[in-house]
Amino acid sequence: MDAAILQAAQTALTAGHPVWLVTVAAVTGSTPQRPGAWMAVDETGLLAGTIGGGALEYTCIQWVTQGQAAPGLRHISLNAREAGAVGMICGGSTDILFTPLTDAAPLRAAVQALEARQDRVFCLPADGGAPWLMPREMTRTGPDLVTEAPARMELPILDTRRIFVIGGGHVAREVSRLLGQLAIRHFVADDRAEFAAAERFADAEQVVLCDFAALNTAFAGALAPTAADAVCIMTRGHQGDAAAVRWALDTPAGYIGLMGSRRKRETLFADLAAAGYTDAPARITTPIGLAIGAVTPAEIAVSVCAQLVQWFHSKE
Repeated sequence: MDAAILQAAQTALTAGHPVWLVTVAAVTGSTPQRPGAWMAVDETGLLAGTIGGGALEYTCIQWVTQGQAAPGLRHISLNAREAGAVGMICGGSTDILFTPLTDAAPLRAAVQALEARQDRVFCLPADGGAPWLMPREMTRTGPDLVTEAPARMELPILDTRRIFVIGGGHVAREVSRLLGQLAIRHFVADDRAEFAAAERFADAEQVVLCDFAALNTAFAGALAPTAADAVCIMTRGHQGDAAAVRWALDTPAGYIGLMGSRRKRETLFADLAAAGYTDAPARITTPIGLAIGAVTPAEIAVSVCAQLVQWFHSKE
């Protein structure tokens, strides 16, 4: 969840300005954004966030600033040939939820839950009523328009995507920075104190100092990778990579990426096969990242994060 939207709305309300939350609740066909995209708007215009830009976002902002917005869901066609369309040619349609805010308390509670890393859901009633918080049901992982009473749009406080970055070197640092911009939860581990420093990875949810052979202890219980999680291995050497790969293969992690050359891959796969990890070639992506000719740590991080985004969206 984007704290900037909550904080911008809270600041405007505290200053006495009426604020609306405008949220993509459902989509059909081609649209600028997916369900869960949202923004805060007051009488002056956009405060924070986006529902995809373009004519759709402009029209919704105009409805708010000109006093034409009404609480609740509004169906909008993005087909320029249909009556009531907003001048876009995407061809799909979207349901936008308009939520007028009069009380900053739910926003403060959501910010506190986000800062405390609480697995909760920010609920926006489908009728445009006041938001509230509730524990997240494990059966739902993303933003959802729930039709059962009370009908509501559920926005997870915490991003349900998790990435485990094993290794704290230069590329890992750039990967963490990009993941922070993408608002994707991630954890970093390294066996060197100077590279496992919290200040080095300000965007990470947790930075762990441990031997790579002890990753199963460092990431246990609720922290253990699931099939919905990704593991990125980029330690400083073959020994660390081997330990991290074996740990990752012992988990149900859905994505395992390893930084290294193709020659390194063949050597590692042979060692893993000898150790009984016959599924390694099918589960490990190496070299990690999309093939964009990346050279510098920042460029490699772009290729890695692009591949991670691609993988996450491929499961939707």
